[in-house]
This record gives sequence, C-alpha cells and structure tokens, in this order.
Amino acid sequence: MPEYSGYRVGKATGGAECEAFERELEAYYSVPYARVFNSATSALHAACVATGKAPVAVTPLSMSASVSCVLHANRSPIFHDIRDDYSYASTPNEGTAVLPHLFGHHVARPNVRHVIHDCAQSPSVMPVANEDDIWVYSLNQHKVITCGEGGYALTYSKDVADILHAVRNHGECFTEDVLGWNYRMTELEAVVAREQFRELDDRLEVRRVWADCLRKEHDLAEDVGNVDFFLYAFKCSNAIRHQVVSEIPGARAGYHTPIYKLPYFAKRYAGVVCPNAEKIESELVIVNPEAYGI
Repeated sequence: MPEYSGYRVGKATGGAECEAFERELEAYYSVPYARVFNSATSALHAACVATGKAPVAVTPLSMSASVSCVLHANRSPIFHDIRDDYSYASTPNEGTAVLPHLFGHHVARPNVRHVIHDCAQSPSVMPVANEDDIWVYSLNQHKVITCGEGGYALTYSKDVADILHAVRNHGECFTEDVLGWNYRMTELEAVVAREQFRELDDRLEVRRVWADCLRKEHDLAEDVGNVDFFLYAFKCSNAIRHQVVSEIPGARAGYHTPIYKLPYFAKRYAGVVCPNAEKIESELVIVNPEAYGI
C-alpha cells in the first residue's frame, strides 16, 4: 500500500519519494544527513529542539518564524542588532543563534556553539562540516523552487538527524527525551519537490542574470551578496526612495517591521531596540521577480 504520509515505522527516513529526495539533497549539498519537513518553519522548530534548552540569539530583521521557532521549543529568544551585511553586530553570549541568510546573502557565522542557519531565502548556502550547526531551507509556494509547502534540514550529526526525525514524526517515533509533532512531508509533496529541485541551479542563474540587468537599467549599486534571492533587495536613501519604487515594477519600500515590534512580541520585549536593524529596514527596497515573470 502506498505510504501517503511519507513515513515508515522505525525508520529515520520516509516513504520511497521522501527517501529519494533526502538522498538527492545529501548528494547536492555534500552532507551526510538530510531530513524533509512539511515546512521550513517546522524544520526550524525541530532544529531548536535539537540544539538544547538555553536562550537563543536572534536577529530582528527576518520573517517571524525565525524567532517564533525558539518560543515553540520552550526557549527564550534574545534579540541582537545586526551589521549592514545582516550578520550579528557582536558575538552573542548565548550558545545557540538563529542566523537568517536574507535576500540571498551568505551571512557570516557568529562565534557560538550552535548555529541554526535559516536559509529559506538562500538555497545555495552550502553547509560546512560542523556537527553543531543545522541548515534549514524552504519549499514554500513563493520560493525559488517549491512543492506548495515544505522544507528540509541538513546536518553533519547523526544524533541531530535522529532528533529532527523524532520531532517531525511524533506518531511513529517516540523517545524518552522528545515529544514530537506531525511535521511530515507527504510522498506527493516529495514528488513535486524532486522535480523542482532538478531546476534549482538553472532558476538561480536566471535570477542572477535578471538582477544584473535590473542593476544596470536603474543604475543601482551592485550588491555582490545577492546570489540566490527569492526577493531582490537593495538599499536606497529616503530622498529618492519613492521615485525608485515608482520606476521599478514589483518594487516596494521596506521589508518586515522588526520582529520585536509585532503584536505578540511587543509587550513581551518592550524596550528592545536594535537601531541598525531599524535603519536597514527603513532603507530597503524589495523587488519581486514574479512581476517580471521569473
């Protein structure tokens, strides 16, 4: 009988399509362990479970899941300011950090023990051999490649891979230390994801060529960090921001408000201010490649 849920009792991987997809991910990224999920948010939560219970350093300029995953794992997020290249402005005191690789930037790793790399916007980030880190990628409907929803996590640690599996597969994988959730990718999603994944490099190249043309057409400063964006971002002074946005199809001013200003977080983190993150957000112009049919 087909295993539509994607998972087999007692196995650290899933049904035939999920297993095949994980092997393809391991080969492409040159890592020993890949685990697929029903979303990158689920994978981030599982990564927080797999890296301990202490507070976690987070940055405020990202999608809210980069912080909510910490709270869902019963850990405390500690906000830190960032540099202009989206890296941590100083070395966090916490032993774990969530590091969003925003707008296709391959952001510098902070000097902490565990780093959860949020690569939802940067599918070409290649893991480096380190058993303390986890890399999480997205297959959401608006990303470079997609299966509607979905995501995957990569690790060099067998122990971490087993915890990721236990978290995603609560119904069939109980342990004395992990109470899991139903975060399983289905076989049907894996079929779509495998087809999409074969096109990843070609789609990234199309976006890079498009970004070069956009920069030249509108005389934008070249941003060498943007290599595999799903949304193209550049910085622009307030004096010409409105004009630039009006001239570029699919452009809008700003990204997300800093996470600590969102309704759920505002009361709990009153008084938190990351001045440079707020400055960066106020200068950003975001262009959606979909406006160009990409």
